[in-house]
Amino acid sequence: MEQIRVNLTLEREIWERFGELVPNRKKSRVVNELLKNEVTKKIRQNEEKALSLAFAEASEDKDRQATIRGWEILDAEGWE
Repeated sequence: MEQIRVNLTLEREIWERFGELVPNRKKSRVVNELLKNEVTKKIRQNEEKALSLAFAEASEDKDRQATIRGWEILDAEGWE
């Protein structure tokens, strides 16, 4: 895994509390994990939003709805 050095600006109180909770040699690892989790969460939220929009658009597509209705007879038939 390639690493990069960054310079961040944080609230002093947050950094002080972080320093109380996390040893110096582990700060980078903890920040990396926190960012990774947050980025993963944001990506998932964006994907869910895009999927929701796609479903909403599909539900308003008249041609698509007509095609689905045309195939509904197969869903009603017994598969036994």
